[in-house]
Amino acid sequence: MADGQTLRLIEKPRSESGGQDLSEDDKETEEGEPVQADGINFWQTAISLSGSFAGLGFLAVEVLVVSTGWDGFCLFLSLYLALFYTSVILGRCWNMVREKWGNERHPYGAIGYEAYGDWARKLINFLVAATCFTNAIGSLLGFTELTLTIGGPALQGTLCYWPLAYGLLICPFLWLGTPKNFWWILANSFFTVVLSVILIIMSIFLAGDSHSSGYASDSNSSGYAGASDETQQESQYLHLAEIAGTVIWLVGLHGSFPTVQQDMKQPQAFTQSIILADLMTLFLCLPVMLALFIVYGDTLTNVTGNAIVFTLLPDDALKKVSAFLILIHLAGVVLVVNNPLFQYLEEVLNISPDFSWKRVVLRSSILLGQVFIQETLPHFTLVSSISGGFLTPLLALLIPCLCYIRLRSQRQEKPSNWFVLETVVCLFIIAATPCLMVAILLGTGTAIARGDTAFTVPCYVNATRAAL
Repeated sequence: MADGQTLRLIEKPRSESGGQDLSEDDKETEEGEPVQADGINFWQTAISLSGSFAGLGFLAVEVLVVSTGWDGFCLFLSLYLALFYTSVILGRCWNMVREKWGNERHPYGAIGYEAYGDWARKLINFLVAATCFTNAIGSLLGFTELTLTIGGPALQGTLCYWPLAYGLLICPFLWLGTPKNFWWILANSFFTVVLSVILIIMSIFLAGDSHSSGYASDSNSSGYAGASDETQQESQYLHLAEIAGTVIWLVGLHGSFPTVQQDMKQPQAFTQSIILADLMTLFLCLPVMLALFIVYGDTLTNVTGNAIVFTLLPDDALKKVSAFLILIHLAGVVLVVNNPLFQYLEEVLNISPDFSWKRVVLRSSILLGQVFIQETLPHFTLVSSISGGFLTPLLALLIPCLCYIRLRSQRQEKPSNWFVLETVVCLFIIAATPCLMVAILLGTGTAIARGDTAFTVPCYVNATRAAL
């Protein structure tokens, strides 16, 4: 069903200053839909979302996909399409309810309220808060790992000292209000990823003739390890679980989507924005996968859980510059992932949308808590797999389908031509999500038990061992 087939609703725009109506600033499009004068447009939204998706996590997924062959690629593509579909229907859900909830600071919960009542709103708000908190930790951990990639042996043993440093550096940017106030940071994230992908592909092909000898001499540090025939099948399953968890963690930013959509000039155009964002992200990801397959092919049959593309590349200027570009990109990801959590807590604590010392204290305190968790679990792939296996699937797969089916039945006067197909797809995703969660968590737990992840001890227990 296209967005135009839903009931046409009039948005009540909100402003950064107290959520007052902006009727004097509103403009009507030719179709009669309202325009929020100070919102972000279609292109800004698409670039911002793509800048949030692509980045460090995809560099881990690409290695795992090539390592697992067609099984991994089919799993990756299936999950990517499922997450794309649920992002579209979540946007439709907000378009159905935004007449009543246009000024709401946590719109995903409002969708749940209209679909299933107050209990659903409370549950969704809790899940959004928990998911945003943990997803931001994974992004913040990327700063540390990329710094070590850039610094090389000179920074060996310093892993535990970087989270606080980067926390202090990024903290002032977290005080910005909503996505329309920092979309330019997200756009910067997108363009830095584009440049980084170009450099990474160049580095992969330049390293093509020497990768075998490089792994033979430094397999442990690169995240590449040999495997016996007895463990090959088990490793394949573990890598598939890691692919699923990391893809869901990366693309499943559904907790942030209604917040971004609410800040658009025309929220009804969110579907087009998310389509473009997902296509741009896919076009950034697939060339790297193809380059890895051409250069490494069947030799990349087993990697450890902490391997990313950078671990496969020679320690040269191309690698360091591309890692630095990804590091810059992560700033926008941390902002957009944390924002729904900030807005939810600010409303609960009755903190004004205007800039104030209360906002500074609250958001800085949340960041401090995230830094503490980083010092407890100081490795990127472990956190992303856990978050992608437990919290994110609920918000990114299960709940959008449940809410869409209910709201569609309540508000759609006449079934669309795609009614049956949409219902079948939603029911399949609803049934498959619990199974997917169990598989991801089982795979992550098995990897921890086997020692295949980089998990050791918290930084505050033993900084030397945690940095290994």
